[in-house]
Amino acid sequence: MLDKKTQARLEQYMASRKRNMARLIYILNRYFNEWAQKKWKEDGWEDIRPEQLRLISIISLEPVNINELSKRARVSKQAMSKMVSDLISKGFIEYDTDPKDSRSKIISITKAGVEFMDYFLGCSRILEKNFEEKIGVKKTQQLIAILSELTEEIMECERKELEEK
Repeated sequence: MLDKKTQARLEQYMASRKRNMARLIYILNRYFNEWAQKKWKEDGWEDIRPEQLRLISIISLEPVNINELSKRARVSKQAMSKMVSDLISKGFIEYDTDPKDSRSKIISITKAGVEFMDYFLGCSRILEKNFEEKIGVKKTQQLIAILSELTEEIMECERKELEEK
């Protein structure tokens, strides 16, 4: 049994949790991961895991090496090497020897990787429609705009941090 002071703090937390940003982000992340894994399995992409999106989401038009990818993704080189190996085995990315450093590998996306990106964009549109049914078109578009702005700002801060190192 909680003492009165602790009980009051618990009640205060419970009353404020609908606006607790950390909790909201956690629930949305959990919802997306569960939804995506079910959807991807239904569509025959069951060997893709949401955490692999970390690599897919940071690949750019220009080929980059594992060191750069690990910095962008904010993971260890070992973790990035594992993600790269997984996605190479699926045919989504490929690597070539870096012409500037024969010990380094340059990572680039393949046709299958682009096809998955197309598929992922389609999933995003389905998820958007799902949210529209829950909160309406206007709020869903506002949510996307806010998340887009926030994401770009976070990524810009991360780019600046990497440049300073």
